Amino acid sequence: MDFADCESFYHETVVPTMETNGLDPTAETPTYTWLNRQFPGFVKHLQRRFDLSPGQFYDEIGVPEATTPSGSFDFLSDNTQQAIEAYLDELSTRRGRADATIDTRRSILRRYGKVYTNIHDTKDLLAPLENPDERVAEMDRVAATFDAMDQLDDALTTLASRRKYVQDTRQFYKHLVMFGNAAYNPLADLEIRFGWDTTPSWNNKALDRNAVQQLYAAATDQRDRFIVVACCGWGLRPSEVASLHIRQLNLDPDDDSHPYIEFGDGERKNGPGTVALLAGLETVKRRIETLGGPEWSGYLLPSPSAATGHLTAETVRRRFKSVAEAADVTVDGATPTPKTGRRFWYTTYGAAVRRVAERFEDVAAEQGSASAQVVLDNYLSESEARSHRRAEMRETLAGLFVE
Repeated sequence: MDFADCESFYHETVVPTMETNGLDPTAETPTYTWLNRQFPGFVKHLQRRFDLSPGQFYDEIGVPEATTPSGSFDFLSDNTQQAIEAYLDELSTRRGRADATIDTRRSILRRYGKVYTNIHDTKDLLAPLENPDERVAEMDRVAATFDAMDQLDDALTTLASRRKYVQDTRQFYKHLVMFGNAAYNPLADLEIRFGWDTTPSWNNKALDRNAVQQLYAAATDQRDRFIVVACCGWGLRPSEVASLHIRQLNLDPDDDSHPYIEFGDGERKNGPGTVALLAGLETVKRRIETLGGPEWSGYLLPSPSAATGHLTAETVRRRFKSVAEAADVTVDGATPTPKTGRRFWYTTYGAAVRRVAERFEDVAAEQGSASAQVVLDNYLSESEARSHRRAEMRETLAGLFVE
């Protein structure tokens, strides 16, 4: 197959298979694992004939095209759609959850609903909940749905991620029970049925400094270098990287503080609303210079084909993994993801905080304080303590993102 044949194969063969397996080709692309499981010969052909990974191929043919609103539940019955939207609205308006939290919950419920409808041939998730006699049968249907998701979805690869999917889905059903729209919660004790009720291990591996340098060196264009810096040097999530806009950047503050990103209310799932840019400034400045022009939307990762105007978080993950594959970098034997870059930032920052505390041990001893942390907490203003932490972090990251 030439390249045009490959593009036709994707639309005529891969897309229908995606739809059968509960994937939405208008809003997502298949993971490497899924595509290689379904069409291993096609993956090998892309690599051998065109030297393209699946992610690079998706970028070349411009998928997904996002012809429908992201996160739409239009494949469900009207009453089910209304119930889900009412629940998400409750989380936003009354419980004050951040937009990022709502987006995550929407994505999980959409994935769950898509797989449920496909394997049980129904668009109505609420009807079985009205009759208590349906409880056992519905619990089996829900379990079958999670069986299918566990096989199809790369997001459910760890005990922690599986438990999160269950817990977030259960909260929706709990909402239905609370407001009298369901007689029972079919996800009760689901973790026990699957053996997911043990405490997950949170000993997640992170990239180290050498690996980050290798990633940056292997990034062949500005877009990929920017993604590596944003994930590893600033500790941003893929969704935050994908949607970063120039209006959020202050690269030349009037008060002589560090350049920073300012996130608005509800734009961050958790963590500070301001992120200091302690590394990679030249990379972002070059990115802005390249993009700048009368037609530029202001997004650092623009996408003219996307309804949002910027790349998706999935594309950021895919680009990051492609760079890691090119750099031949692994973490615990697996290809690293943006999450391992974010962990690098937090691990590095934690070590910097400890070093700052160690510098104040002599002061603590002279003051008769129990520890240096007491000095930092009680004798330095928050701005002074922050300045010490950031100076240490900036020194630690120095020279990390050099071409």
